[in-house]
Amino acid sequence: MTHAAAGVRWSVEDGVARITLARAGRGNRVDLAAAQALCAAAEEIELDDRVAFAVVSGSGSAFCLGVENDGAWESPRHDWVEAVARLTCPVLAVLNGDAVAEGCELALACDLRLAAPGAGLMLPQVASGRLPRHGATQRLPRLIGRLRALDLLLSGRRVGAREAERIGLVSRVAAKGGFAAAVRAEVAALHEKGPIALRLGKEAVAKGLDLTLEQGLRLEQDLYVLLQTTADRREGVRAFRERRRPRFRGR
Repeated sequence: MTHAAAGVRWSVEDGVARITLARAGRGNRVDLAAAQALCAAAEEIELDDRVAFAVVSGSGSAFCLGVENDGAWESPRHDWVEAVARLTCPVLAVLNGDAVAEGCELALACDLRLAAPGAGLMLPQVASGRLPRHGATQRLPRLIGRLRALDLLLSGRRVGAREAERIGLVSRVAAKGGFAAAVRAEVAALHEKGPIALRLGKEAVAKGLDLTLEQGLRLEQDLYVLLQTTADRREGVRAFRERRRPRFRGR
């Protein structure tokens, strides 16, 4: 079933949650109603035990060009970027076009980013006397290092897809003319994995970044032991022995 509100569509089908910004005529810019819809979508997805991973995409020629009215309407009550960032399942951003300002911050809040060849990312807030307020100053240096992060934040320049891939800002760039096929392949590859293993893998990396190496290794072992208690893990072992593809249930 597909839900739609304020230019945002979301659905869950066969373990895949999809969120689409559908305000193409406005560059998928987010207003208060769209922010509320995104928060509602993220909440429903988080509570849905069927979800293995989520896909966030734009419509038209842009992923998301930011917010309406310079975000004067924004408040912590409707932090739509953080709502996506808090999802415990892995989240793939499908960058069909440019991700600018808050749209770029939404992409950074996702775990993986697949970009079309013509897509670009840009954080121009400083040029207008503002600062990013949805995590870019913290997520960007963790992704690409302090020096490169400062370059992009202070210059506000647009980073094309190929450069973004080279510096680790996006996971992968699709071949020219093959974006739709690349999205299908990426989704299919994630779909083959065990839902619990996907979530625990994300948790290990996300939490481990704030721990010492010793603490991080202990976390990894704890999550590994937890995974061994699941039916999915037993199914994975059986499938390997029987030389077939596993049928994971998320349990």
